[in-house]
Amino acid sequence: MRLLPMLAVTALLSACGAAISDRPACRVTEFPRDLQMQAAEELRTAPALRTMMDAMAQDRAFNRAVR
Repeated sequence: MRLLPMLAVTALLSACGAAISDRPACRVTEFPRDLQMQAAEELRTAPALRTMMDAMAQDRAFNRAVR
């Protein structure tokens, strides 16, 4: 019973690889170190914002890797 959904998902995702490799990497904005340090200090009091920024940092690392 579990095999059918897994096969369906595999079939749907099998075409995803080619489209992703043809896409250019996203643009990444660089910020001066002093501004980054100020933002890091401000993030200490905003845990939800920190969570969002950590996710964006992972996206940024991925974007740099696929360039």
